[in-house]
Amino acid sequence: MKIIHSIIFFILVLILAGCNTTIDKEKEQTAKVVENTLSSNEEAKEEAGNIQFHLPFGAKIEKESPNNIIISKSSDTFILFTNPQEDKDSELLYKMAISDDENLLKHGSFNEDDRLGYYAIKKLPDTEKYELMVGVGGTKVTTQAELKDLADHAEMMMKMATSVKHK
Repeated sequence: MKIIHSIIFFILVLILAGCNTTIDKEKEQTAKVVENTLSSNEEAKEEAGNIQFHLPFGAKIEKESPNNIIISKSSDTFILFTNPQEDKDSELLYKMAISDDENLLKHGSFNEDDRLGYYAIKKLPDTEKYELMVGVGGTKVTTQAELKDLADHAEMMMKMATSVKHK
């Protein structure tokens, strides 16, 4: 009987270790994607309010206000926020995002060409989803995503954030 309990315990430990490895790998992959995408030069073809930005293929604008644009792609929703008073190297939105460190899993920032790129990953309580925020200076894009989608979403979101131009 002790052998069966030991085997079950060992299997549970392996499963839990496997889950943590997946989370760690996805967090690291997301960080790499954000850093590499900071140099993205997507063309800002879409207009909403006083900004122009890159809208990914298959995405559409659901609602817009002066500083917020709600974008949907498939069943995912993204919020593009921009503060035209903040420069591309501003740390304000990044510092605000990491100030709530209770659910913060990983964050980072990168400097390139007088721009500050950043990301924050937070675990959403009572759910299997994560909040992902990426941005450049005074522009950020936020979504809620499953673990498997973090890196892919981060790349698409960072392309939007890096492309924002104010009229």
